[in-house]
Amino acid sequence: MRNRSFQPIEDVASGNRKAHDWKMANSLDLDPEWGAIDLLEEVEATFHIEISKKEAERCCTVGDLYGVLCAHVPEWDDQQGRCGSSIVFYRLRRSLSPSDKRGVMPSTLLASIGLPPRRLFERLAVGTELRLPNLELTWLGITGGFLLVGGMVAAMVALLTKHFMIGGVLILIAVVGLPLLRQDPGRFPAGMLTIADLVRRTVPLNSTIVEEAGGRPADRWSILVALAAEHGSLSSNEIEPGTYFHRRTLELATAR
Repeated sequence: MRNRSFQPIEDVASGNRKAHDWKMANSLDLDPEWGAIDLLEEVEATFHIEISKKEAERCCTVGDLYGVLCAHVPEWDDQQGRCGSSIVFYRLRRSLSPSDKRGVMPSTLLASIGLPPRRLFERLAVGTELRLPNLELTWLGITGGFLLVGGMVAAMVALLTKHFMIGGVLILIAVVGLPLLRQDPGRFPAGMLTIADLVRRTVPLNSTIVEEAGGRPADRWSILVALAAEHGSLSSNEIEPGTYFHRRTLELATAR
């Protein structure tokens, strides 16, 4: 594959005709078979639309999907209502500090709350009934995941080739990975330091709840990027209109 910079495209996210400027194209690295389908289904559910098979087949990048989204819900960004960020913030604050309204502010550091990230998010998810962003794994969870998945795959190969004793050992190694995953305290996503950062990442994931509370949901692009970040390997601030769904499609495009 030749190393070529990706050509600028129209900035569909901002709605203007300026060329989008970046040095290198990237990919969500979704599962080749089901990753994009899962993302499309969640987009359909979030915006209450149905994307046709023909439309889906034309979508190779996040910008392509955004264009389809704009065609289906052209007036989405014009909705009125209370500030969605305020609705989410007040829910988070009530969950964390029900009796002291000054105990939690937008500038409050998440690390100052005194709970490991995973326990904090579990508490907030139950107390607010909001969908929160995915946490990142620490070295403990990464090790556990590697042992679990790698051990199971290797065990299956060993058993299929009739190396039963080796397969049994590998299964035991895989089992060791499970408690490591469960004990992983988690890590806040890059750039998420304060309650305000958490609110900003949470609002686009809860459009239905915000609407039901009389609020104004996030704009189409913010919601799409938030959903893509939950399904893919990139953070929301790394996703651009030219971000491909699959690594293979990106390789084919940049090799031309």
